[in-house]
Amino acid sequence: MIFKLVQICSICIVLSGCSMYSSIQEEQPSHEVSKVVNEEPVVSDIAHNKVESTQDQIEITHASMIDAQIASSIGESKSYFEKTGDSKVKIYILNTGTESFQYSIRNVNDNKKIVTGVLNTNETYENVLNDLPEGSYIISYVVVEETPPTDIALTVKVDLVGYE
Repeated sequence: MIFKLVQICSICIVLSGCSMYSSIQEEQPSHEVSKVVNEEPVVSDIAHNKVESTQDQIEITHASMIDAQIASSIGESKSYFEKTGDSKVKIYILNTGTESFQYSIRNVNDNKKIVTGVLNTNETYENVLNDLPEGSYIISYVVVEETPPTDIALTVKVDLVGYE
């Protein structure tokens, strides 16, 4: 009788141990790394994967280089990122403030402007830059009207993406 009770307990322990270990799922960390040009607090260099559906293709985010909410009381701000490898760069800027501002994206090394434009309140700039050469880049935001320093507020995201 005791032998059967020990056998039943042993089987229960073995089965509960197997089910406990089979339910644990581990995510493999991404080995892709983004580089930060400036120690600005708006820059995030955490690599992660995210899959989003688009109409014709699946967008895969390899690394998020910037993901920030920016508020500046002096009417201007800057964000920095570095592009390496073959990935495309997806840039998203949303004006969450009450003032229009001009944005520009330029290469730090040769000072060449890649993109420039103006965003009014609640307007968005979103684009995937396919042929952006490797290098360091700066995104500048400046209030359009020349008045005393005015607050600006925005959301900015820069991701390395690929499509399948």
